[in-house]
Amino acid sequence: MNFSLPDIRTATATIIPPKQFPDMLTSASLKQLIIPAGLLYVGVCRALRFRREHGLRKRLGYPDRASLARMTVVDAQQIIKFMTSWEMPLLQFLALEFGLFKTYGVESISRLLLATGNLTDPVRSLKRFEDTAALIGEFMMNPPTTERAANGIARMNFLHSKYVKDGTISNADLLYTLSVFVTEPPRFARMYDFRAMNDMEYCAYGVFWKSVGDAMGIEYKGYLSRAESGWRDGVEFADDIAAWAKSYEVIAMKPSVVCAKPAKALLPMITYWTPWFAKPFVTEMVISLLGERVRDAFMLHEPDITAVAVIYSLIAIRRFVVRHLTLPRFFEFKRIRDPDPKTGRMTQHVPYGNFPFYVQPTLWNRWGPVAWAIWLYGGKVPGDEPEKHMPQGYLISDLGPQNRMGQGIEEVEAGARRIKNSGWAGCPF
Repeated sequence: MNFSLPDIRTATATIIPPKQFPDMLTSASLKQLIIPAGLLYVGVCRALRFRREHGLRKRLGYPDRASLARMTVVDAQQIIKFMTSWEMPLLQFLALEFGLFKTYGVESISRLLLATGNLTDPVRSLKRFEDTAALIGEFMMNPPTTERAANGIARMNFLHSKYVKDGTISNADLLYTLSVFVTEPPRFARMYDFRAMNDMEYCAYGVFWKSVGDAMGIEYKGYLSRAESGWRDGVEFADDIAAWAKSYEVIAMKPSVVCAKPAKALLPMITYWTPWFAKPFVTEMVISLLGERVRDAFMLHEPDITAVAVIYSLIAIRRFVVRHLTLPRFFEFKRIRDPDPKTGRMTQHVPYGNFPFYVQPTLWNRWGPVAWAIWLYGGKVPGDEPEKHMPQGYLISDLGPQNRMGQGIEEVEAGARRIKNSGWAGCPF
């Protein structure tokens, strides 16, 4: 996925032949050099910006809509990892964060979170957020043929099983939560990032999350309109679940004091790194991105018009700059590390939340410039409160509420075997 120096030279040479450079440098004034240099840079950005996207499509062999019908979960996971590690890491992460936030607008989901205390408790909520993201990362960022991916889904199933059994979590709740993972990343790319997803990328989200839903035992019949006849490809599934989710929101998202409590807990988490004097205004900007229906469910006020104008202006400027004035990433954005060969514990390069869960206190992590900035702000750096943040890393059985750590090891192993034997890494259609 990386670019080499010859790639940049080739792109440059197509704009200005190499033989002309010496003449330009000796005969032109500084002003005459700046404009061509600027145009040259913009041309290089343009030549390289979409090269990786087109290269992946060619390498995986999905030239048209008909070819998408044979997309496997293995390919879909590669595409999603490409989007989150190379192409759009920031907004793809925010899409999932806001997507999870959105599910709390359903009262039955919020009621469960409040009952467990894992979202509103000032201590437990920190681990709950980190573990939710880490668990999803286990099966989203690792190939579906690996133990880590199967164990991640099996662990998630174990943590849900208690609530599914007693009816606290309904199939509709699970299906709606699944829908935000299918629909929010493409929506964020289309509305806020430098380009919309192409049909191969959109299909990948449908394929991958349909397969995850199958592994979770989610029922589609009686909910999605095409469940009886089946879907041709991931695009059809994504469209179908998006249409169902919209209609479900009309029924399930109503103004609720139950939903308002998680919102009050989550907004400070999103604005955590904002200086105190800017927090109220940034909170208004965050609220403006939620959408009217979600805002009403959380019983939040309509955002200030200035905050709306500022946030959408910043998004438009960023989109223009990234698309036309920046080179694509030269290094993969990596969040998770390989397991320690001795202990099997897994650590992270960067935490998902605001606290250094599962991050090793290396010299750079603890004393580097970023750590100093965090310390000056009053945050925690890797190595602080090790009994809470577990810098030694996690085992899959550690992920989940504090009172369920270490539980379900046998159930997870059995569940992982079932998932692998089901052939979930193939094409789900």
